[in-house]
Amino acid sequence: MTTLTLSSADPTGLKVDALVIGIANGNGAPSLLPGAEPVDAALGGSLTTTLEQLGATGKADEVTKLPAGGATKAAVVVAVGVGTVAEGGLTLEAIRRAAGAAARALKGTASAAFSLPADVPDRAGAVAEGVLL
Repeated sequence: MTTLTLSSADPTGLKVDALVIGIANGNGAPSLLPGAEPVDAALGGSLTTTLEQLGATGKADEVTKLPAGGATKAAVVVAVGVGTVAEGGLTLEAIRRAAGAAARALKGTASAAFSLPADVPDRAGAVAEGVLL
């Protein structure tokens, strides 16, 4: 059974197996989405550079896993791409698809925290739908 919990806690302190953050495609390079800031700070501000070195671009549904190295309580940080963000901003469908791609990549993982943009109820709902679908 899947259980979802909404939390405003710092994601780096959550006792989970994996921590999911979002990235967008900014001219072929990853760009961190809101929600990734605490993870980037825990990693000394090197998250974008590390993702680039691993070949991450932020394209839609792209999943890149990297060890947290003790910087977070989660052993693994998972960056999931939403594609290019248009002038109108990040769409609910992009958030839903990204959450789903990450959830599929984490099949068999006991617990995960999703620190994707969920600043309004519709976005939080899109994350939940993506995880459950």
